[in-house]
Amino acid sequence: MIDNVTTKPVVLNIGTDKPETVKGLRIRPIKDNFYSVRGSFHKYKNEGLHNADDYTLSDFKNTLNQLFDEFDLNPDIAPLNGFEFGVNIKLPTNPNIALNRLILHKTEIGNRQKEYKEFEYTNHSLKFYNKSGLTKIEPYQSGNILRIEIRVEKMEFIRNQKHVYLTRISDLLDVGVWERLEQILIETINDCLIIDFSKKEISLLSTDNHIQYLQYANPLFWERLYSETRRNRNKYTRERAKCEAFINKYSKSTLKTDIINLIKNKCMELRDVSKANEVVKKWDKLTIIKTTNEPEKWDKLTRKIRGQNVPTRTTAETRCKGCGRIILNPRKGQIYCSANVVGYNEAHKCRNNNSNIRNNTKRSIRRVLSIPLMFDLSETIAPEKRMYL
Repeated sequence: MIDNVTTKPVVLNIGTDKPETVKGLRIRPIKDNFYSVRGSFHKYKNEGLHNADDYTLSDFKNTLNQLFDEFDLNPDIAPLNGFEFGVNIKLPTNPNIALNRLILHKTEIGNRQKEYKEFEYTNHSLKFYNKSGLTKIEPYQSGNILRIEIRVEKMEFIRNQKHVYLTRISDLLDVGVWERLEQILIETINDCLIIDFSKKEISLLSTDNHIQYLQYANPLFWERLYSETRRNRNKYTRERAKCEAFINKYSKSTLKTDIINLIKNKCMELRDVSKANEVVKKWDKLTIIKTTNEPEKWDKLTRKIRGQNVPTRTTAETRCKGCGRIILNPRKGQIYCSANVVGYNEAHKCRNNNSNIRNNTKRSIRRVLSIPLMFDLSETIAPEKRMYL
């Protein structure tokens, strides 16, 4: 499900003899002990050989433990700057056939190459490709594997999705996040125009219907129509609706439904929650880096170096009152997530989550008590609500 993770600068323990590229991961020095990490966690799990097999939740958690062991990469303090999510599904026929049937995603015709089709947007990209055609390792090369993935180029894309709150790598361990990512994949397929007619169904079409079929199956027809109807989007929408009706009437294909069902089944399989729960995480909340030149100074984002006698340092954990997430390096008196870290919209939600219930309860109580009555109703208010007065 998760692949090609990118971090913002994060504190790591890297030896001078470590290469910048390790098992498919690029670890680039930024300043002092800060590094950026970019690459396939999935490929890292397979010793840098491939990422053609399934990558489960437990695999991802094990990979984070491996990265912690090797580089002291602490997922709890590693800021997430981008990632990919997707699934490998096995089709009954060559995946290139499905790629040829994929005409549009929303209004975009995409970029079609030999083994893949890609749709690029401002904050993300969508890619369908023949995994078997690009893999030289068995049994995946002959497995008719279609890969469907979304690349999050900017975290703004994921922040705009409902019920997906991601700031750190460890947030990707949330099963609820995986469930929501599954829904995004399904919504993506539903937004696609897939035209799949058998040879027999095409032969049974009348001359006019055959012309209509050729038009609908041509991406350039939709690109031209979209360009011509920029001032009248209703015309484009009506034509898409007519096309869907045409498909339902003359084709018995279930390719689109089959792909959605395969995604559902695969995502359920990848969320091996019980197995993932058996994997004990090795990283701590904080990481301590001891500098060689100044042995008595300690970095703020630190973890106790294993095997050394390091002065203990108690750090109170500050959590956001709105969402419960840990606030790293909080300012004095800070009780909510910072807009600089999670974005303005998420920070605003945190404040609303905490204040709305209090303010709404106050208004309701005051409205009731403002009604003139013979008896005082204040004593009937529940204690947990009376505290807001």
